This record gives sequence, structure tokens and C-alpha cells, in this order.
Amino acid sequence: MNHAMLGLESADALASVAVMKEDGQLHTATAQAGQTHSSQLLPLAEELLGKSGLNWQSLEGLVVGIGPGSFTGLRIACGIAQGLSLGLQRPCYPVSGFEAAAYAWWSTQVHGEYQQFLIEFDARLGESFAAILEFKNSGLQTHVVWIVPPMVVQKAAVSDLGLGIRDDQALIKLSDPLVSTMGNEALPMSGWMMRYARDPQLNRPSQWIHGAELTPLYVREKVAQTIIERQQGADLQWSEMRAEDLEAVMAIENTAYPFPWTIGNFRDSLSAGYRLKLLRERGVLIGYVVWMPVLQEAHLLNITLAPPRQGHGLGTWMMRSVMQQMQAEGLQQILLEVRPSNHRALALYRRLGFAQIGIRKGYYPNSATASVSREDAVVMRQSLEH
Repeated sequence: MNHAMLGLESADALASVAVMKEDGQLHTATAQAGQTHSSQLLPLAEELLGKSGLNWQSLEGLVVGIGPGSFTGLRIACGIAQGLSLGLQRPCYPVSGFEAAAYAWWSTQVHGEYQQFLIEFDARLGESFAAILEFKNSGLQTHVVWIVPPMVVQKAAVSDLGLGIRDDQALIKLSDPLVSTMGNEALPMSGWMMRYARDPQLNRPSQWIHGAELTPLYVREKVAQTIIERQQGADLQWSEMRAEDLEAVMAIENTAYPFPWTIGNFRDSLSAGYRLKLLRERGVLIGYVVWMPVLQEAHLLNITLAPPRQGHGLGTWMMRSVMQQMQAEGLQQILLEVRPSNHRALALYRRLGFAQIGIRKGYYPNSATASVSREDAVVMRQSLEH
């Protein structure tokens, strides 16, 4: 029996399917039907399989476009893929539009040791979905790494994401009009997703998963789920920070603060044995924390949530979760410093029961436009005892 992979994508106005056979032959089909295009995915896939001399049982797996894009379109595409995956007992491979767009350029152009791509999709309302991916050659393999994880930013601020990125190479910028015509051959997005997923040269951040685990890439806050519902699910997960995570961490650090930590600060914290944790939402890095245990006390050194995720209750959840981790280690109290000008952080800590116990004079560097060169730090403390 001939075997093949099926690709499904419906994040935008153009729905598309792709079939790739064992020998690498790729066949695609599209449907342009406005609001109802995603409902045509299943019959479009069935028709394409028939034209390729295949049937549903021929499939070894499904490559699925997870967005960003139309909320309804993504839900339908993922729902169809889940049904096929569970019914046929085949795995799914999730691919974002960011990965497909960067791969389309990378695979059809001359590339050097590494290339970085700032990819932007229109998110409407004056905003953009944006991310930065790096393709780095290492022997026979090319590693694909998120440098700036997917986020929503104001259109005018998209170029700022590239600040602090390696300056010895040009940052390649891909936006909607360019993405739709990428490469030396005309392929719909499902075709590039299929090639990305099947390229043996790539070491990618994605992996084959069970159909029940497949979910759209939610870059914006979900409109059909509350914060509490999301917290009760498995959307938010902590993991240990490693040295190879530091470039992605710095991308958030540099956008979150006027005076960010250096990558050396994080490396020193890792070497010193401090607690460094990453927070991911549905697999996307959105925050991190660094704290130091000293006897029965925890000193919070850095807690950061990516700016696009702020203001929706996640900071409070994050802080409470960190305090629970500290309690689990048997620590009795937590100390931290915060700028007096950081009104949002001060309000959060006070809501959580922190009390001011002192002031550290001239603790923080200040901006060149400020009246003084250093800013004080408010020292706060909270008991961790039950």
C-alpha cells in the first residue's frame, strides 16, 4: 500500500490541504470561500487523496496548521485533524505559520551559518502576530529555535522585537504580502508546512503528538475561556531553565525592562545553583522566575511575564505559583525588591499580602532623562508559612 502524509491549514481566507507521498511527491489544493472555507477542508482532502490514488487508510500522520489566524478557522481545522487522528489512530504534527513562512524563505534561498527571521502576520485592530525564529546550521543538521516567542504587538512596535538580536547578520523580515508569495514555487501554506515537517535536515521545536493534544496556537488571550478555566487545565506549565533557553529568555527580558538583566546574570544564577524556572502557555514561553534560597528564606531576584501577556491575571497566578514552589521547599518567608515607579508590581505584591520593610537607597540605575541617576528600591516581605 502507498503511504502518505496529509496537511490541513485554514488560519486565513485561503484554506488548503496537502498530500505528500513516500517518494516526496507533493500535491496541494485550496478553497477560497470566505467565512465557510474551513468547512470545505474534509471534502477537499478526500478529493485530493482520490486524485493521488490514496485513501484515508493510506495516511501515516497529519501535519496541521495551528495558526496564528482566524479563531474559528483554527478551531475547525484542529477539530477535523483531531477526529481523523483519533479515528485512524494516526499522530499529528503541529506547525505554526511562523515556522512555515521562515522555512519557505530558508529552503529556497542561499543561506549561511545561521539566519534569523522576524515574521509578522496581520492581527487586525492595529496589532500584529509576531515572532523571531533562527535557523542555525550545525553539521548535517539545521536547528530551528524560537528567539522571540509568538506574541501580539502593536504594528508600530514590531521592529522593536529585533532590538538586541545579533547585529552581525541582517534580520530577515517577512510580512503578510511576502509570506503569501514565498519561495521560487507557488505553494499554499499547507504545502510549506508539509515540507517543513518532513525535511530530514531540520531539528525543529515541534514533535509528533497524539491527536488529543492538538490545540491551536493562542497568541491572543482566548475569547472563549476564562483565566480560571485556563489555569484549571494544563495550559500553564513550569519547567527548569537551561543554558540553551537563555536566548529566548533574553528576548523577553529585553522587551520587558529598560534596564534588563544581561545573559551573564542568568548564566551566573545557573552556575550558583539558584532556582530558575520557565513558564510556558500551551508550549509557548511567556515568562520565567529566578530566586535564591538562603536558610529558611527565599530572595526573589527576577520574575517576568512577557509584556503581551500582562494585565490579564497571569502575573497574579504566576506569583502565587512561585510562592507555592517555595513553600514546598520548606521556606518560611520571601523577600524582594521593587522600583517605587513600578506601580503595577507594587499593587500586585500588596494584593498578595507583602509588606514594606525598608528602602535600599540608589539600588537601581535610572534613565538618562531622570532627575537622579539612581532609583531606590522598596524592600518587601511576606510569610510563606501555612
